[in-house]
Amino acid sequence: MANNEKIALLTKYQMKVLYYKCTEGLTHEEIAARLERDVNTVQFHMTNIYDVLEIRQPGKSKAEMDSELKNEVGPVIRKMFSSMADVNVWAPRLARAAQEDDLPAGERAASPPPYQPPPSVEKVLHQTGSPPAPSQVNAPPPPGRRQIRGRWILGVVIAVAVLLILGVLSPGIPAFFASLRGTNPTIPPTFAIPIAVIHPTSTTTATVTLQPTPTQISICTRVAEADGMVQVCIPAGEFIMGSSRVADPQAMEEELPQHTVYLDAYWIDRTEVTNAQYALCVADAGACTEPADHSSITRGSYYGNGAYALYPVVYVSWSQAAAYCAWAGRRLPSEAEWEKAARGPEGGIYPWGNAFDGARANYCDINCVNAWKDSRFDDGYFDTSPVGDYPDGASLYGALDMVGNVYEWVADWYGPYSRSGQVNPRGPATGLEHIIRGGSWGDDAVHIRAAVRSHIPQEEYWTNYIGFRCSQ
Repeated sequence: MANNEKIALLTKYQMKVLYYKCTEGLTHEEIAARLERDVNTVQFHMTNIYDVLEIRQPGKSKAEMDSELKNEVGPVIRKMFSSMADVNVWAPRLARAAQEDDLPAGERAASPPPYQPPPSVEKVLHQTGSPPAPSQVNAPPPPGRRQIRGRWILGVVIAVAVLLILGVLSPGIPAFFASLRGTNPTIPPTFAIPIAVIHPTSTTTATVTLQPTPTQISICTRVAEADGMVQVCIPAGEFIMGSSRVADPQAMEEELPQHTVYLDAYWIDRTEVTNAQYALCVADAGACTEPADHSSITRGSYYGNGAYALYPVVYVSWSQAAAYCAWAGRRLPSEAEWEKAARGPEGGIYPWGNAFDGARANYCDINCVNAWKDSRFDDGYFDTSPVGDYPDGASLYGALDMVGNVYEWVADWYGPYSRSGQVNPRGPATGLEHIIRGGSWGDDAVHIRAAVRSHIPQEEYWTNYIGFRCSQ
């Protein structure tokens, strides 16, 4: 029989599913629409809910389980939560309280155990070696995606009101700040990165828009005609490639040495190529071949299913990725191009900076099937997520999903880095292994660092965690 203690063990996302099920009686399809997720994810969560609440038992029919959920769990949920806002506010607190109930009184405010990462991606692929040291997390974030709390909003409102009153009572204050800049006070432009796929138009020239970022680097975009892909521009100049173990103790041997690279200006796709975009190439007189498998790790129907049109295409080999980019009038990015777009000129550890934040990328969070999953975060995805679904994880140039979601093929053969400065490097002329970059939904914080290099021995290798983007 379910009780408050068992309910408190559910994740925040599972509580949302349970709330809609028990208070509004929604179907799985309706809950998926409310939460903007696919129905398979909701069904998977419902199975876990039945297990956690000990509703699913041997010999119990589905009708009996549904009856217990409705008649025993439903009243408890309706009593605990009067609205979805209550779930958003209280669900994490209930979970923490339940965990602390099992601890001695003197340990209930103790910090969580240190994060333990899995073996490196390379060692997993080759089935050898030992795990690296744990990831550096400067400030452990709360579970799930960050939310704006009411006290923050109230503080901001009060601060704005005070400033407005002072401005009215003392007109010299705005003028004083304006004099420091040498200009009149102006309202800065809003910075936003749209994530919807823009469909092709009949125009032959892509439009370019400039959007200043807080770091004063302009984000310029254009739309490719062949597939409607939004591209971001990367300016010419030097950047720091590779890692230094002084700056990043998690750096692996393949990332060394850190060196300076010069690249000419280029464009790179803002997101990974989607199922819908790849299907355009397949439909164009067979310019591309279909993915080797139409499923994903948790979805029996993935490629060709409209519900996942805006998700990254997977099960494509290096050759298939290169063929698509050629069809679209582009090419696979070089490894150096990929890394600059992800890390910026100063070589950040992650696209957004040097501190890990699991709310900014689709990686191995609590929903992950791997043993090294990180229970501090819950985004509701069991494997791939829609492209561009993590705008806070954008790189300095506006590129999205550069880490996490799916690995991405690059053009280069694998080889050790050069110690000398390089200009537009393209990697070895030949080789035995192609490179994938960026980590995936199945990787931990160490292996979605933007400097990590993974290499695949077969050119025609494909799997459910590798996709790609193009450059030009």
